Amino acid sequence: MTTARFAVVGAVTTTLDVVLFTGLVMMSLAAAPANLLSYSTGIVVSYQLNRTWTFRAGRSYAQAVKFGVSTLTGLLLSTLLVAFLATLIPAPAAKLVSVPVIFVWNYLMARLWVFQAS
Repeated sequence: MTTARFAVVGAVTTTLDVVLFTGLVMMSLAAAPANLLSYSTGIVVSYQLNRTWTFRAGRSYAQAVKFGVSTLTGLLLSTLLVAFLATLIPAPAAKLVSVPVIFVWNYLMARLWVFQAS
C-alpha cells in the first residue's frame, strides 16, 4: 500500500514538475535552471503528501532535514541527468527519461531513511 501511495504522490508531483519544466523551457529558460525551479516546486508538495498520507508520519525537525537532504540530492541528480541528456535529445524528453531514475532514488530514501518506522 505504501508503494502505491508513494506512486500516486509521485505522479502528482511529477506531473506538476514536468508541466512547469516544459513551460519554462518553452519560455526559453535553459534546461538546468528550469529543472531547478520545477523540481523544487514538487519538493514542497511531495513532503506534505508523503508525510501525511503515504507514510502517515508525525512531524519532526529531524525528518524534515532528512527529507530536505534526500530530495535536494535527488534534485542535483535530476538536474545533472537532465542537463546531460538535453545535449543529446530535446529537453522535455530528457526530463521524462530522468523521471524513473529519480523516482527510485526518492522512494528508497523516503522508505528506508526519511520516514522509516522508529
